[in-house]
Amino acid sequence: MDGTVGIDARTVFAWILVTVLAMLSWLLVEPFLSWLLATGFLAFVFFPLHRRLENRIGARLSAGLLSVLVVLVVLIPLAFGLNAALARGTTLLEGFSEASGVQQLERILRQNTGISIPVQSSVRQSAERLSGYVGDRAPTIVRTSFDAVIGFLLLVFVFYYLLKDGSRFIKWVKQMTPLAPSVRNELFTSANDMMWAVLKGHVLVAIIQGFVAGISLFLTGVPGAALLTVVMMVLAIVPIIGVAPVLGGAVVYLFINGEVLSAAFVVIWGVTSVAVTDDYLRAVIIDQQSEMHSAVVFVGVVGGTYLFGAMGLFVGPILLGLFKTSVEVIGSYYGIIRRS
Repeated sequence: MDGTVGIDARTVFAWILVTVLAMLSWLLVEPFLSWLLATGFLAFVFFPLHRRLENRIGARLSAGLLSVLVVLVVLIPLAFGLNAALARGTTLLEGFSEASGVQQLERILRQNTGISIPVQSSVRQSAERLSGYVGDRAPTIVRTSFDAVIGFLLLVFVFYYLLKDGSRFIKWVKQMTPLAPSVRNELFTSANDMMWAVLKGHVLVAIIQGFVAGISLFLTGVPGAALLTVVMMVLAIVPIIGVAPVLGGAVVYLFINGEVLSAAFVVIWGVTSVAVTDDYLRAVIIDQQSEMHSAVVFVGVVGGTYLFGAMGLFVGPILLGLFKTSVEVIGSYYGIIRRS
């Protein structure tokens, strides 16, 4: 009797210890959860390339080179984007400061809406409010910038070790998974296939669709076309919304500036080339059987963004895909459901 009580007490203590350590670990990870999710996403995408390179140059050198590549891929577009945004903002402010330009915009608005809108005074008031807001939020902005730097350094560091020791990590996860070996292997294989299906069918298509939509901006000379193209690549991940807001804004901009033919070209380009890219390229890139329904993707994108921030655009649909795969594999093994 004493032995049984002793064993039960040790078991309870062990689970309490594990629970407490799990909670403390969560508190350590939670502030940088978005960065760690981004790290896992990047490591999953680059791991096949790492496997090929490590056979030739070694695991450490391969992981190091790919880490440098990730740094360049992130920082270079960010630098160009910030530069373009600042330049565009300066141009807009200079344009609004010119009385003739402001008067022309006020006249166009009055002719089309019948309402006299004091654009120049509104812009000046908005600029003053923005300046005051930035001044009041300076400590928060500095703290956010510092957190972003730390998060990015964490991303690069963890990314390197996920590539270098990724095989060992996956092996450990499999060993810690309390499932039958056949179920565990099928689950990991199906999860891998599902993640690639989601990435190829939605992320890759979104990048291509954003690029195709951006061509019309470059051809019509819309300012900041490169930055807007990147924005459309991100928006294209979100079903229903897609690239329409950016293209619609470009059409309005061109129409206001009297470039009616260019505005019509953007509209025609959007309803033909961009629509064809979304409708047919998705079916060509991935197998229809592994494609998730657009409604499920939309729920994953919205819910993922709400929970995880920007990374939720990618993580949300993948989590729902993994849930679907887990239900099918485990349910089939235990005879709960039958897969066709």
